[in-house]
Amino acid sequence: MAASLVSVICGVLILLAPLSVGAQGEPPGEQKKLVISVQDAIKGTLAVDNRIKESRAGVDARRAQKLQADSARWAQLEANLFAGPSPESELISSSGTIVSKTKTGDLNINGVFGRALVRVVQPIYTFGKISSFREAAARGVRVSEAAVDQTASEVTLQVQQFYYGALLARDIREFLKGLREDLQKALKTAERRVEAGSPAATFSDVYQLRSFVARIDKGIADAQEGYTLALDALRTALQLEARVKFELADKKLTPGKMDLKGIESYLQTAKELRPEFVQLKEGIKAREALVQAAIADQYPVFYAALLGDIAGASNRDRSQVPIITDPLKHTVGGVIVGLNWHFDFGITQGRIDEAQADRMKLVHIQDFAEQGIPLQVRKAYANFRTAQKNIENTRRAYRNARRWLVTAVANIDLGIGDTTSLTQAFIAYTEFRVENFRAVHDQRIALANLSFATGEAVRQYPAR
Repeated sequence: MAASLVSVICGVLILLAPLSVGAQGEPPGEQKKLVISVQDAIKGTLAVDNRIKESRAGVDARRAQKLQADSARWAQLEANLFAGPSPESELISSSGTIVSKTKTGDLNINGVFGRALVRVVQPIYTFGKISSFREAAARGVRVSEAAVDQTASEVTLQVQQFYYGALLARDIREFLKGLREDLQKALKTAERRVEAGSPAATFSDVYQLRSFVARIDKGIADAQEGYTLALDALRTALQLEARVKFELADKKLTPGKMDLKGIESYLQTAKELRPEFVQLKEGIKAREALVQAAIADQYPVFYAALLGDIAGASNRDRSQVPIITDPLKHTVGGVIVGLNWHFDFGITQGRIDEAQADRMKLVHIQDFAEQGIPLQVRKAYANFRTAQKNIENTRRAYRNARRWLVTAVANIDLGIGDTTSLTQAFIAYTEFRVENFRAVHDQRIALANLSFATGEAVRQYPAR
């Protein structure tokens, strides 16, 4: 009954993945208790959650890739500077002919040389390769940004589960404490009557009431454990130090207010806002661009280039004949245009096939999402409507059970009632009241799930 319900609640609350504990809180001597609403808890968690930080780092990485793709449009400079020992070479003029006193095999190394090779290449036309890479990189950034939104919406839902779970456990605990007082009064009355020898109560009645008191004590302990676990989960999510004290802003669990629209409205909102749809749409476009880039890799790259080659040596003469260039002492350069064409036997085609397969994989995932996400929306929508009805039904049930219990207690006080009727009323009242708490909790969680399923949480609690 109440105890088993609270046990289930406790299990639900232990969902948060371990997070590092930050150094937040008030300085020593200024430990003021924090009052945290569900909105505060969500915003605070979004600001410190490590999973969101990881997703943001992914965005930075994608932006760096986009910078690389964009920069491929511009000229690239390559410089190679080197030096080494220089064999002696002396040029002389003999009968109008330039000859050398030294031969190639002579290794009279008595100097050093230095050389600089500089090349500036500007792509002119790449058959769409660069533009395709740029588009893929730009869409990759949007995929990563949507991943941040997805993580944030999951964190938002999780924090609400912890917060409303804590309120549920606390409300059940306080309810059971009040019920225990009423039950203790009935128990004392039964004990007095047994001691007085009154036929209105028996030892069986006393034992039964004592067993119910013990059962209530167990329910209170279970509810307290659930409440403690929920607060610990919130503390961990907010990365608060153990010495920081806080309490929930809500005094009790109340139903959420919402003007429910038609289901089609929520399905349309999910198509527009759900981060997974954004990721898949942009991801497919990015893969299409990569396919085009792989196809363009089959064609040449037209370019213009500025070339410069300067060399100097301490023990060599500079040639004055244009067709003779000393590799260790010269100055040459100029502007050229050309094409660079790479050929292979199946490697490029394999890259094209791989890019197309990756694209089709995302297409199939999108097909699955287009079925699964609307189902998720419809489920949250139905759960919300069911919880709304259950709130009203259980409210009527527990109020009537309460009247029954009050009447049973009054009859025992007057000596005209029996313990069996009292315990039956007690059981009914306890079950219906706990079910009402649960219905309110389910309504809150259904509302949070609907916000998550439609993507509305992304708009309500942005993380970017």
